[in-house]
Amino acid sequence: MLTTAEASSNLSRYDGVKYGFRANQAKPELTEMYKETRSAGFGKEVKRRIMLGTFVLSAGYYDAYFTKALKVRKLLFDQIQLIFNDFDCIILPTSPSTAFKIGEKMDDPIGMYLADIYTVMANLVGIPAISLPLFKHRNGMPFGLQVLTSRFNELALLRLSNQLMQQIDD
Repeated sequence: MLTTAEASSNLSRYDGVKYGFRANQAKPELTEMYKETRSAGFGKEVKRRIMLGTFVLSAGYYDAYFTKALKVRKLLFDQIQLIFNDFDCIILPTSPSTAFKIGEKMDDPIGMYLADIYTVMANLVGIPAISLPLFKHRNGMPFGLQVLTSRFNELALLRLSNQLMQQIDD
């Protein structure tokens, strides 16, 4: 809920006037220019997430979804802080599967959504994270790990990431 709402809110400023891409064939009429620019500037998956976020933020659903999701965010943040009381970092997969070929999941919106589901935690709780392309699966496609550290601990994140990448390079 929160990530789609934030995508909708943040990407709304990319109108082709002040920010972002502007379609070459954009018409001089402002509404038409917005339509053409936003249609050409965002892919199907991004448009889908913007629409979901707009729905979540709409008047009739704001309290039902968004405010409850903010409470869940706070619970997640508190739990992550407890983990960082005992550990310096969290290491987990970046994705539930290996990389997929370009265009492979275009007709699978659930597959596209699930491809980055593991990366949402860092964004939700506001902690630094990095994805490291460390391995290659037997199917020939890369996959990696992500490393998360506590807030304002980016230096430790970068040091550990560098060490992990050097181990793979050796």
